[in-house]
Amino acid sequence: MTILGELIKSINTGDNLEKIQILCSQIFEEEKDNQEYLEKHPKGPNLLLVLEVPGSIQTELGFLGLERESEDAYVIVLYAIKKQEIDHDEPSIKKKRTWIINDSRPEKILTSYAKQYKILIGE
Repeated sequence: MTILGELIKSINTGDNLEKIQILCSQIFEEEKDNQEYLEKHPKGPNLLLVLEVPGSIQTELGFLGLERESEDAYVIVLYAIKKQEIDHDEPSIKKKRTWIINDSRPEKILTSYAKQYKILIGE
């Protein structure tokens, strides 16, 4: 079993959404010191995790979000802000790309997010 699988198994709840939320909170806590623009992260009731990534072009700042679309449907969304708008109170955040996660198991959802994150940061 993977490390992620062990972590998921150790969470004492049968609710998959709650497991995902707990793990996303833990991931964010570990990564928040590496986030330069916390106040600019996209926000929403269905966004479970958002981490900064390089923009798809040099004039953008990117954010990778894990979003719940419905009870068992999750997507990974790449958001972008133009770097010239970062200092604005409300910069225009645009969705650049979406990846559908065709699995409802917490381990697969978080693994899909981690794989996409690694690709975008160049690992």
